[in-house]
Amino acid sequence: MNKKQGIILGIALTLLLGIALATPAASSNVILYAFDQKPAVYESCTEWVTLNNPSNESVEIGNWTLENADGERETIPEGTTLYPGAYYVYYLPYQWLDNKNETITLSDAEGNVVDETPLLSDTKDDNRCWVRNNSEWVFEVRNEFVKHTPEPSLTPKPSLSPAPIDLSKLGESGIVTAVIDGDTIEVEDVGRIRFADINTPELDTEEGKAAKEYVKGLCEGKEVYLDIDDLHIIDKYGRIVAVVYIP
Repeated sequence: MNKKQGIILGIALTLLLGIALATPAASSNVILYAFDQKPAVYESCTEWVTLNNPSNESVEIGNWTLENADGERETIPEGTTLYPGAYYVYYLPYQWLDNKNETITLSDAEGNVVDETPLLSDTKDDNRCWVRNNSEWVFEVRNEFVKHTPEPSLTPKPSLSPAPIDLSKLGESGIVTAVIDGDTIEVEDVGRIRFADINTPELDTEEGKAAKEYVKGLCEGKEVYLDIDDLHIIDKYGRIVAVVYIP
């Protein structure tokens, strides 16, 4: 190779490298588009976060995470694809967003931050939400993303399989908003519930972690019915002791 050929090859490699470095990763195509941290008539509506893919190529977003200002994470289901120009709405199964000074961080499956909202607040009980408008966020109504939760019936009727549940013995019912460990859950409008006659290993053990994940799969985000213990209503840690039924 002569000197002239070497110079030409060097210029070509420089141009190719510059193009490669300037090409964004597919994940950078996805943006946080909108979210509602305080839906209208809060008890009968659901919080949500909407993603958008404004590019011309599909992006696999399975196992990506949404993280709030408190560091709590939600994971997008595996196998989820966001097609060009499409929107993806993630509905929260419980209260996940604070009404004031909340931010959301979107990260890909490898933990790389893809997008992040500024600190925003919503104290209005209506369908106004925060929507991205280019580089700004505006507060407006976007009803197409709202998911109304059906009102519960006055007399909940759990499944009769495998055995009927005598509702007269149930003291309370509610949605499981958090699983603390393998034998303790948080129930909306009721409080912290300790499973009666069940004691699982502590969370600093592999068995304890497995027990927590098992309970999350059973009841997190679901309505449960509680048969509160007649003799030991509250344990020494202030938790309600109850048998928990999952319909």
